[in-house]
Amino acid sequence: MRPIIKICGLMREEDARMCASHGADILGFVVEYPNPVPWNLDIQAARELIARIPAPAKSCVVTGGAREHIMRVATQTKPDYIQLHCGESLKDTTYLVNALGEQGIKIIKTLFPNTPGLEQAAADFCAAGVYALLFDPRTPDNAANGGLADISAFLRLKQAASCPVILAGGINPENIAGFICKVRPEIIDLMTGVEQSPGIKDEAKVAALFRYNSKLAS
Repeated sequence: MRPIIKICGLMREEDARMCASHGADILGFVVEYPNPVPWNLDIQAARELIARIPAPAKSCVVTGGAREHIMRVATQTKPDYIQLHCGESLKDTTYLVNALGEQGIKIIKTLFPNTPGLEQAAADFCAAGVYALLFDPRTPDNAANGGLADISAFLRLKQAASCPVILAGGINPENIAGFICKVRPEIIDLMTGVEQSPGIKDEAKVAALFRYNSKLAS
């Protein structure tokens, strides 16, 4: 069984439809992120893109900051998932799990190499009810720069967590097979690994990615 594939950093309808047509399970949109990144969308643009996502693909908004800001972004864009990506506290995450859960929106919580007490944090956020954790080798103030997935840290988190842990960081069609064989992730997140340039996806790379995954699922 192949992992769930999340493709993030989408900025154009044609790219969202193309990724969905090749088999992307979750389409990610960076929306009003607190730090400057090249994939940032405003709420109106994100809302229009999310409304046009073809089934069965799901939508995910990546944002962060104060919980009031996150609530505003979530309620106005209405995605299937909100990915908290800027060091949000356990208290605020618990609040958002409950408040957004009433709207049918699930929470993905990102953890970083500098997250204090990383493995305990993973256990605590899972206990709070997040849908999944995502381990990102980049920190919020370094989000625009690449970083390769840390397999050892990922495996420690996977052991500590009671919810799925998403593998992310420098994954592309050339190395995805190796990552899957080594760590068997339930969900994989890609962004720059299937891009021509920030926000512009490369269909040849996306197609190559899913050619491998179709073999895995057969």
